[in-house]
Amino acid sequence: MRASHPTSANWGSTHEGWGAASLTYNRDEGRIIELVMTISGVAPDTLASAGPGGVLGPIHIHNYPQGGPDFFVQQMPGEIEATEDGFIYRVSNWTMEPAMVGPDHVDVDFVLSEIAAGNAYFGLHTTDAFCPGNKKEGVAGTCAAPGTALSGHITVLPAPDPNVLALVTR
Repeated sequence: MRASHPTSANWGSTHEGWGAASLTYNRDEGRIIELVMTISGVAPDTLASAGPGGVLGPIHIHNYPQGGPDFFVQQMPGEIEATEDGFIYRVSNWTMEPAMVGPDHVDVDFVLSEIAAGNAYFGLHTTDAFCPGNKKEGVAGTCAAPGTALSGHITVLPAPDPNVLALVTR
């Protein structure tokens, strides 16, 4: 998670925060088993929820291309725990709901298939990354959402083999 990721860079973010996340999910059950995101350089009180009334929360999953025909915003019911230099965001044992933003065919399986295909990223929105250049169509001087301060590609790794105790390479 960095401001230099193409999505947050596109929003003009110069935020100096950074982070990493681990996501474990069960596609067959449509469930996030655990998401742990550790962010440094971003205070929890600077997070800005997106969507009408903030229903999308400040952290969610998107797919590429931003604004494309299948683009979605997958909201998540996470908990935020402040740390000395940022926060930890957790989602545990959550049976996913359909994305609140996206075409009608974007259901939980579609979101998980985009994650599995490596076509998804996390977006984190803050109050210091509003998007003055991104006007909501037909409404002068407004913004479609708080700007994406940090974003990061979701890379799917194979599940470890339970029969392998350790793997050492040179």
